Amino acid sequence: MSLAMSAVMILFGGQDLEGWITLAGRWGVENGAMVCKAAPASIRSSYESDQFILSFEYRCTGKGRHSLYLHSKLDVPSGAIGLLLTPKGLVNTGSASSAFSPQLSTGEDGWIKVQVDIDKDICRVASSDAAGNRNPDFTLPVAVGSRGFIRFEAAEPGLQIRNVKAVEPGFTSMFDGKTLEGWEIQGRRNPNYKGPGWYFKNGILHCVGKKTHWLRSGRNYDNLIIRLEYQLPNRGNSGIYLRAPKEGWISRTGLEIQLIDEQSYEGRLKPYQRSGSVYAGFPPEVAVSAPKDQWNAIEVLLEGKRIRTILNSVRLYDAYLDDVKKDLGSSIHPLATRPAVGYVGFQDHHSPAKFRNVRIRELGKSPTTQTAPAR
Repeated sequence: MSLAMSAVMILFGGQDLEGWITLAGRWGVENGAMVCKAAPASIRSSYESDQFILSFEYRCTGKGRHSLYLHSKLDVPSGAIGLLLTPKGLVNTGSASSAFSPQLSTGEDGWIKVQVDIDKDICRVASSDAAGNRNPDFTLPVAVGSRGFIRFEAAEPGLQIRNVKAVEPGFTSMFDGKTLEGWEIQGRRNPNYKGPGWYFKNGILHCVGKKTHWLRSGRNYDNLIIRLEYQLPNRGNSGIYLRAPKEGWISRTGLEIQLIDEQSYEGRLKPYQRSGSVYAGFPPEVAVSAPKDQWNAIEVLLEGKRIRTILNSVRLYDAYLDDVKKDLGSSIHPLATRPAVGYVGFQDHHSPAKFRNVRIRELGKSPTTQTAPAR
């Protein structure tokens, strides 16, 4: 993959387990490393993607079978790309009978450097030790349309992981992770609140939820893929604005992708108000949002009239804005009449919200004719 234009995500920087979900066992942080404290254990990222370059370091002792799964699903590694983490390097989980055996001698330091490059239909795996010695690189096939989370499993305590980073060629980060440079708070501020309505802390964008109005990009976008992670508190409510005008009711005049703590509103939401919906338009076909205070991963593709949303690695819909049969609000505020270009933004719906790893890929001009999406 070419790295000329790439979004870089620090998935674990050594401070805490923010952005990771413990599924089993117990994990902690010691000396800048993610450490398995009680096993069997598993932990997955809130980061989710299809094509990326993953790099990290690990060390382990004993004969336990530690594993790395790529393109894992929410709670199970079913269908994922599996690799064994051994004291001498990585092994394909399906190659137990092959002649390949890792040969790294890690010495006292014990750290093994790993790079995994998932590019379309192939996964390239490389590992080396602190002295620069390398195991032979190997490749694995990647199923068409495969995507998911990063998941580590430890068979016994002591597995250590550090410096976990993902790079996505073709995408660019929309924030610098420290400031709101290039963004503006749009609309009237709450006169009774004097603090910042939006701010960054430790690489996370925070909305304080004090009616400080919405945050918008400094320029317009038309066709794009936007990816990010978001987290909401109890009864939290927010949204992603796309092709939004500066003024007006964005969910009626632009496009709003609904973000909501769905479990707290169980039984009270209309279909087009659920997580990932095009608000007042397309409802999601499945419900896969994470509970309150847990990170979700979402991707929205917008190209011409086509819109596709993927939440937590599950496709919610792949539809066209002028499909009046699917547009539940077509008789009042039809999606077909929304603008073809506008701002990207984030909604302040009077409740706190967090966002991280916001990146975007701009697409070319949409074709004049489009066919229905494949099923």
